[in-house]
Amino acid sequence: MSPETIVHIHIILLLVAIGTVGGFLSGLLGVGGGIVFVPALYFCLTSFAVDAEHAMRVAVGTSLSLVLITGASSAFWHHKKGSIEFSIIKSWWPSIVGGVAVGTYFASSVDGHALKQIFTVVTLFIAFYMALSKELPTEPQAHRVSKKMQRLVAALIASLSALIGIGGAMLNVPFMAYIGVPMRKAVGTGGALGFVISLPAMVGYILSGLPHMKELPPYSLGYINMLAVAVIIPISMLLSPVGVHVSHSMPRNILRRIFAVVLGIVSLRMFIVS
Repeated sequence: MSPETIVHIHIILLLVAIGTVGGFLSGLLGVGGGIVFVPALYFCLTSFAVDAEHAMRVAVGTSLSLVLITGASSAFWHHKKGSIEFSIIKSWWPSIVGGVAVGTYFASSVDGHALKQIFTVVTLFIAFYMALSKELPTEPQAHRVSKKMQRLVAALIASLSALIGIGGAMLNVPFMAYIGVPMRKAVGTGGALGFVISLPAMVGYILSGLPHMKELPPYSLGYINMLAVAVIIPISMLLSPVGVHVSHSMPRNILRRIFAVVLGIVSLRMFIVS
């Protein structure tokens, strides 16, 4: 077996492991896979000598492609159950597209090290949020937020999501619950908004990565690695229902705190490793 073949086998096995863990945790905690996929893909790429300058952008772009497919699947099943609030999508989508454009442009303008540090800071805040926050109430408790402010918040969430490679549900769902959307519809709409965020973001990462194709890992289309997408998607979609099943038999508050600790450790390691 040639050394090149051995390397390819190692890469595929790593991607299978990433899809397994990411899909399981996505179903277990309902956090979306992006927050897991980005650091895992970054460490995978750098371990195979991909330049750190491009590794972070490839990790983020590839994560957004994964979120696009899983978000579309989630939106389909939530729509079948009537749990998507289309009036919110109709109201927010122009602001979301604008926010994504800003986030994608910023990600392509800063160097890879700065992008990694931004991801680290944001994920540390998310880790603290998951560790300290309580489960959101199932009954809506509406707070007055103007349509203009809702769109502004949606744009900020979209910009941040495009910048660090997540679908935004972790931020969109609590915000929708805050403005009075019932939790079932907030979760369903959050999945659909993940699709709305990741589609233009994915296009942006493809276009911004095309001038650097010679410096990117094999099977890349811009800053999206198609091999990673092809391997991770079926594995993660297979494992996600398993995570959902397990989540119903374990205390979610404890799971959230364990995940917050793991996320904090991963974030700190990304911060320390150059």
